[in-house]
Amino acid sequence: MKHILLFTLTIGLILSACVSDTKAPKNKSTAEMNKTVKRDHKLYANFTDNPTTQDQIDENALIEYAVTNDLDVKKTASGLYYVLEQEGDGLVMVQGQPFKAHYSGYFLDGKIFDSSYQRGTPIAASIGSMIPAWNEALTTFKIGSKMKLLIPSKLAYGARGFPGFVPPNSPLVFDMHILPVDAK
Repeated sequence: MKHILLFTLTIGLILSACVSDTKAPKNKSTAEMNKTVKRDHKLYANFTDNPTTQDQIDENALIEYAVTNDLDVKKTASGLYYVLEQEGDGLVMVQGQPFKAHYSGYFLDGKIFDSSYQRGTPIAASIGSMIPAWNEALTTFKIGSKMKLLIPSKLAYGARGFPGFVPPNSPLVFDMHILPVDAK
């Protein structure tokens, strides 16, 4: 009888050791560690864990885009994120002034929806006739500047979108080069 009791206790201890090993904490996966490292990025101070508004959803998407693409962005008071890649040596333009610019516009997944580079012809228009983010950039940066704009939907095409090109509530990215008005 002692042998059976001793055998049962031994088996019980062995089984309990096996069960406790399966419950031991596992090391974080590389993806989990990368997410933790990313979350330490300074941009996450503006991140909303449970977004309820379109502004919060856009902000989160733009932060994720900037961090994932290792962009050192700055943010304006309006909510426009940008990277000034090359400062121009021209003047800063004003509202109503004609401008020319080359650009590529794309979604956060990288799909291009419009590009003057692909057409081979820069856009020519007047400041004030463009989406709010463009109007802001054109009156902020000097002629000759090259920048990347990360645009929340409210500063792009908003809840209406641009039928056939941009769905409603789409945050966008533009690579933009402000050209002299007489440029070809």
